[in-house]
Amino acid sequence: MNNDNEALRGQTNVHPSNNPSTAHRAGIGRPRLAVGEVGKIDLKQVESRFHARGSTRDTAGKLRRISATGETADEAVAALRMRAARLGLIPGELSGASTLGELLDVWLSEIVESRNIRPQTVAAYRTKANRLKREFGALEIAELRPRRMQIVMNDLAKHKTASEFQALRTVLKQAFRYAVRAEILSANPLDSLEPVRPAEQGPPVALNVEQVQAFRRAFAEYVEEGVRDSNRRKAQLAVDIILGLGGLRISEALALRHRDVDFDNCTASINGTLVYLPHEPLQRQDKLKRDGQSRIVRLASGGVGMRALRAALEQCGPSERGPEQPLLRRVETGGIDEPWINPAVISFHFDIVSKRTSVVEALASTGLTSKQLTPHTLRRSVATVVSRGLGLEHASELLGHSDTRITKSAYVAPEQKYVSSGSVDELFGFEDDLIT
Repeated sequence: MNNDNEALRGQTNVHPSNNPSTAHRAGIGRPRLAVGEVGKIDLKQVESRFHARGSTRDTAGKLRRISATGETADEAVAALRMRAARLGLIPGELSGASTLGELLDVWLSEIVESRNIRPQTVAAYRTKANRLKREFGALEIAELRPRRMQIVMNDLAKHKTASEFQALRTVLKQAFRYAVRAEILSANPLDSLEPVRPAEQGPPVALNVEQVQAFRRAFAEYVEEGVRDSNRRKAQLAVDIILGLGGLRISEALALRHRDVDFDNCTASINGTLVYLPHEPLQRQDKLKRDGQSRIVRLASGGVGMRALRAALEQCGPSERGPEQPLLRRVETGGIDEPWINPAVISFHFDIVSKRTSVVEALASTGLTSKQLTPHTLRRSVATVVSRGLGLEHASELLGHSDTRITKSAYVAPEQKYVSSGSVDELFGFEDDLIT
């Protein structure tokens, strides 16, 4: 409070940081007020708060009176200057007075949405940016020093999964790189932080052979109980295509076209994915999740994958067998005529079957629950079973991974180790008659 009193002493309404009278007395005249700058500042203390008032010119050059408050004189003046800086900004331009939310908006507009980036990637970036804006969007860029960002990252690590934390960190890092290039930040504040580790995730969850068979039997029963021509059957075929073609992603299985399957040579080309964006129809994209993952899968003529593909073909009418049309075609329900099957349709039927008593009991044998059984669980199940039977490298090739470390860390469930304690009895010479 002593400093604040000093600031007020002798010049009741003028903050010491502004003294244009010197130039005026020298005959120079008061300089024209620059856009976004503050002229003479009137500062008053009212009870425990300080009130600062002044004039500025906005982006249109119009003179405007502004005010701000703070717990100290310096805080009130700083708030006043920030308000002036914002009024002087050209729309879309950033300054240290801008917020993290505004930085993320400009980064999305100028970098992400203007580049040749896949639509689903843009949508993912936008989703992550919106989450950051909801939690930390009000922070001003000038506040985003390493100490503040350490607190932010520590908070994210406590409440987000490892994958979510990494995605949010990537968005922040790229937005800050943009701010450095725009000379709003002198350095990326994330570059000097102490390492942050999010909460540990459990090991990959996968089904064993018996559980996969129990699930397939339950799905067949579910299909028989329903109407004959429905998306239940399509969902069942999707399960067998995911499994039989080597652990496809659900979006890869549903993106298969007639031209992608060679029924004579029993091969399937995995080269596209089905993309869903809010408020837009389903689209097939001629790319997979990552570059270099396109592959051709050779199938056994009588194997589950080839049988499922033939069954899908049989359910397509003559006019529905064009080379670019989907092999797994959606059955029209509720007046919706959409050839591609939304993954949500498969997940809906998948969820019903996963709660069946036979499936629940089969999962319980290894401590799993129906909530852990998703289409992606089937992909991990293929990775796990193939890895143990034919090796990690073969499993990685089937899944389209470029690195076996990805397969091992994220897809192959750990194998239970069994050890014998018979040697303990032999070495210690334990006597049975001592046990009561």
